[in-house]
Amino acid sequence: MSRKLKKTNLFNKDVSSLLYAYGDVPQPLQATVQCLDELVSGYLVDVCTNAFHTAQNSQRNKLRLEDFKFALRKDPIKLGRAEELIATNKLITEAKKQFNETDNQNSLKRYREEDEEGDEMEEDEDEQQVTDDDEEAAGRNSAKQSTDSKATKIRKQGPKNLKKTKK
Repeated sequence: MSRKLKKTNLFNKDVSSLLYAYGDVPQPLQATVQCLDELVSGYLVDVCTNAFHTAQNSQRNKLRLEDFKFALRKDPIKLGRAEELIATNKLITEAKKQFNETDNQNSLKRYREEDEEGDEMEEDEDEQQVTDDDEEAAGRNSAKQSTDSKATKIRKQGPKNLKKTKK
């Protein structure tokens, strides 16, 4: 560690969980957690500083993944793990892109289907309304016809039968 760091306590929960996972008590001593937190923070700062110097030597201001790989090149285990994490990250981002693309296509299809169903429903409603109007008109016509036929019968029967039909 090339620099002294302020007490950041960035990784307290993670360090205490790791300690418990490796066989320590569920609530480790605070001094132990702080010590490991400082070591982890210092290591990360050193790796990032080395990667930054690599980028500067390449006359770049931005860090790339290759800079971190170069900084970890002397430790094959850490380099292998870093490459594995990078590959996994790429797979996850590609899967998310594919999922979002298919989700967008599916939502577009659903929107189109709903729009078509809405148009069909409007057409069905219009047809139903026309049918209802026709039925109402037919009902009026049949009622009118039945009334007309009753009136015709009454006229034919004469005034004698008029009293009987009123009852």
